[in-house]
Amino acid sequence: MILFQEAESSFTFLDVIGEPVVSLLRGYSAPVKLAGRSDADLAFLARFDQDPFSRWDALQSFATEKLLRRIAGEEVDFSDLIASLGAALDLAATDPALVAELLTLPGESYIADQMKFAEPGLIHTVRDALRAEIGRGYFDRFSALIDELAQPGPLALDGIATGKRSLRGVALSYLVCADAAEAARAKRLFDSAPNMTESLNALAVLSNVDSPERDEALAAFHARWRQDALVLDKWFTIQAASSLPGATQRVRALLAHPDFDLANPNRARSVIGVFPAGNPVHFHADDGTGYRLLADAILALDPRNSSVAARMVQPLVAWRRQPAARAALMQAELRRILAAPKLSEATKEIVGKSII
Repeated sequence: MILFQEAESSFTFLDVIGEPVVSLLRGYSAPVKLAGRSDADLAFLARFDQDPFSRWDALQSFATEKLLRRIAGEEVDFSDLIASLGAALDLAATDPALVAELLTLPGESYIADQMKFAEPGLIHTVRDALRAEIGRGYFDRFSALIDELAQPGPLALDGIATGKRSLRGVALSYLVCADAAEAARAKRLFDSAPNMTESLNALAVLSNVDSPERDEALAAFHARWRQDALVLDKWFTIQAASSLPGATQRVRALLAHPDFDLANPNRARSVIGVFPAGNPVHFHADDGTGYRLLADAILALDPRNSSVAARMVQPLVAWRRQPAARAALMQAELRRILAAPKLSEATKEIVGKSII
């Protein structure tokens, strides 16, 4: 398959049915973005490139291009992408950490960054539909991986063991995305989790399913870990990032929770910082409720910790990346912040420079 390989392995020619396909930037040899590669080339590299970075990069590029075209309204056939993702499963026994990365689709925020004007709701819908299709296509394989990757006994910290835990979490997320009834399995895995990583993986999956299992797992995790501040931060973070409807009301409830402390920077970031970045579909709600929530939080935080407040206002400052209607709502909240009496100089400078 390899026709020619440079000594430093920064690029390789691969042969696909007599036609050379160039595998560039092998081993992440240069921090650049490649453009103009065909679907056929990307599909081939995503399935057969033996360089881990180049294979991952091809899959990310392939998925991003197809998702962007579907978001733009094109009829897109995802079968070749799904086949490329399925081919990665063949490496599960030897390099589970790589497979976990290969199977992870580009994030919603990354996809939005590739668009002139982001459409978070549409991005979320299209990406989740693809995830569900992948989950259905490899349902039996993902289901088998849940058992194959189990690690009874003492916690192992080597690379293979860590990769198995990561891949198990990815497999579970695809199963639940394909069939919400799999929340029952996620709850069983949560209950029997032998370590924090697997407990958090299952909890994060359950957080996006409207089910009794979700509520039970969240309550159980809080009861067990409420005295450990760093672990409890994860509990807040998972809920702030949940894509279920009613997110702004849930986040406001988290801000009013007895264990939430606005004066604690880590706890503040676990909710106020996570919501805009980790939950763009609800932060950018068309009615502006997500923007108002963040502005209210900034106004409450600024007197307590102005440096953290100044950093957390950044998602509102990025209004130029949004369509006119949402941009206007974001600017309105920035003006409301700027009009607050005794606003810190740090926050005032950032907000003031962003408003036109």
